[in-house]
Amino acid sequence: MSLLRNESNLINYLFLDPKYSLMTGRMVYVLHTFFKLLDVHDTDSLNDLQFYHLMRRLTTLPTQKIYQVFDMLDTDGSGGIDFDELYLLFCILVAQKDREIKKFIHRHSRTVFDLLDSDGSNEVSVHEFAICGFLFNFHKAAINKIFKEFDCTGDEELDYREFRMFAMACIDKQREMEIAKKDDKNGQENTLEAERRRTKQEAAAMRSKQFSVAAPAAAAAADGDPGETAEDPKAGLLSNADGRGVEEEESKRGKSKDSHK
Repeated sequence: MSLLRNESNLINYLFLDPKYSLMTGRMVYVLHTFFKLLDVHDTDSLNDLQFYHLMRRLTTLPTQKIYQVFDMLDTDGSGGIDFDELYLLFCILVAQKDREIKKFIHRHSRTVFDLLDSDGSNEVSVHEFAICGFLFNFHKAAINKIFKEFDCTGDEELDYREFRMFAMACIDKQREMEIAKKDDKNGQENTLEAERRRTKQEAAAMRSKQFSVAAPAAAAAADGDPGETAEDPKAGLLSNADGRGVEEEESKRGKSKDSHK
């Protein structure tokens, strides 16, 4: 994930010429108009406070990183950011937005090298890479992983020739690490999804088994036992018949008594 994630409609509007990785004349005009609007003191530069608020609007960089960028861009030590220095920053931001930072570094490797060479030693150390590399989306993990492979002299610093090879390899290694991380995350998500599916299947199988056992018992309880609960229709008829016979017999006896009297 890029540390320099832009959040500005202006950045989204700008683009670089694909051949030279620089802004076209129209884009330069738009940016210069924007610069003049920001230069409220009419000094042809932006002080550190103006620059801070600009970067807070354009990026998600924390305060410390913003002032590091200010020091990197203020190459002439004037204490302000003039248009040329702001133009370079916007080229980097647009290259980040368009995912063309590798091409930009390749086209302008000397400029990038000078920006990272904070002490002016004509060499870039791993420490300078780790501190300032975020501006070009260099991640510390990738830097430490392959720095020694390109440090031909073994002095833990890269000259310009070593830097050009290292920068390209670092970006490629970083992309490989991001892809591997993404694949690992996808693999974990697939494993979790498979676990969820298996759990659901086991739960469904358990419910099906419980139903197959409970269904016959439920059916028997609903129907009842014919030998115990159901009444025999013939038995009912016989009992009714017996009842009528007793009544008739008692009636006859009553009539017979009356006749004797």
